[in-house]
Amino acid sequence: MINELLAFVLYARELMTMLEYSKWGNFGKVIDKAKESCKNSNINIWEHFADVGKTIKMPKGAKKIIDDIKLTRYACYLIAQNGDSRKKAIATAKIFLHTV
Repeated sequence: MINELLAFVLYARELMTMLEYSKWGNFGKVIDKAKESCKNSNINIWEHFADVGKTIKMPKGAKKIIDDIKLTRYACYLIAQNGDSRKKAIATAKIFLHTV
């Protein structure tokens, strides 16, 4: 997805699925490592990782707000760099995000 400033934006829960993570808790650990890498590079974390709430539909018409994170391309790159390198999807993402 591209926002109005033409910055690449993807939601973390979408990226989680693409990178073959099945549990938000496990993926959250990867996101935390990526944020730490961002911080250690003296780059403002909040410019690349924006906490948001996302409404999902529940059974019987109910709705629930869940945590999510809007990511820039750079944030996606950092997440791929800190992900489980045994996963083929991580290896592919590293190559793709490095060359884009």
